[in-house]
Amino acid sequence: MENTFLRFRTIFMVMALLMAIQACLNAQNKIDSLTDELKTEIFTKLKHFTFGFYVDAYYNGTINSRSDTSNVVPFASNCPVQNQIRMNVAAIEIGYTADKVRGALALQFGDAPNLLALPESQFIKNLRQANFGFHVSKKLWLDFGYFINPVGLESTWPVLNDLSTVSIGGYYEPGSVLGVKLTWNASDKFWGGIMFGNPYSLAYQKNTHIAALVFVYYQPIPRLTFSYNNVFGNQALKNAQINNDILYNNFIIQYNPIDPVFFTGQLDFAAQTNSRMPPDTNKIATMFSGLIEAKYVFLSKFAIVGRYEFFNDYDGFLSGLYFYNNKRRGLLTQGFSAGFEFKPMKIGYIRLEYRHLYADSGNNIFLSGNSDQLQSVVFTTGVRF
Repeated sequence: MENTFLRFRTIFMVMALLMAIQACLNAQNKIDSLTDELKTEIFTKLKHFTFGFYVDAYYNGTINSRSDTSNVVPFASNCPVQNQIRMNVAAIEIGYTADKVRGALALQFGDAPNLLALPESQFIKNLRQANFGFHVSKKLWLDFGYFINPVGLESTWPVLNDLSTVSIGGYYEPGSVLGVKLTWNASDKFWGGIMFGNPYSLAYQKNTHIAALVFVYYQPIPRLTFSYNNVFGNQALKNAQINNDILYNNFIIQYNPIDPVFFTGQLDFAAQTNSRMPPDTNKIATMFSGLIEAKYVFLSKFAIVGRYEFFNDYDGFLSGLYFYNNKRRGLLTQGFSAGFEFKPMKIGYIRLEYRHLYADSGNNIFLSGNSDQLQSVVFTTGVRF
């Protein structure tokens, strides 16, 4: 009888041990299952993200610069320091795009971000963009945050330009906007939207007045695109006694007749109230600027680019006043650039550019006030991935 009892107790203990082991195994499987679910969830979310890095270095060699006492090139949106090897941009980009929500964040460092940052706006110089938005309907997006201004074809990031340097007209175009944006994707051929917010730029500074922006893109055929962008608002500072209402218009045409050939044209026209030179200070002042650019790609990795540019701000409401042949007026310049590009890989480029700018005769605005011309040889190289 005792042996039978011991036998049953042993069997019971073995069964209890096996049940305990099975419970542990089931618990472990459950934990593994939760971990796999968590991993799946993480990877599902990550597939909506994009991550990028951009680095650009340059050398801006100014010809006949012995009389120049400054090492900063005037009217430069990038590549600003002459006769030194420098870093234009080092940036990190993060994007998120899903069916109902999207966002973008870009942080930048280097010479280019420092250029257009006013002392009171230094906090914003390293932030290229930071915004998020919601898909409110089939064709509408509503975004909030800090946006790149749609005005203008050229960028302070050389990688986004055919020529690394930016025209003088591009230097005076409105800067980024802190506010709200509504985008309407009407069709594959037509899209656009409106923005409201505070503009940040060299010309307008930051004020408490809200500006409105409109951007429209039309592509009647695959190789031809028209775009119109504008800015409207009071550019006077907070305590100013008068308003300086500006309407800044930007027209762009891009045409790619055959695969290796690209043509671009841009015209800017601005009008601002209460901005004429004395004695007509209560009248409207105007500004015109523009460029024509052609690019030819050959052997898939090489390209040559040419650009003509002009800038005419007679009353100086954007550029300030200068002396032309002993007559006071706003900035008047024109110039041309020619560049060669080699792309050893899709994400990288090496460029060599010659640039020649000249002001109206008698106005020495270059080389620390010693010349009415500026000639430069600019070397840039960068990668963006």
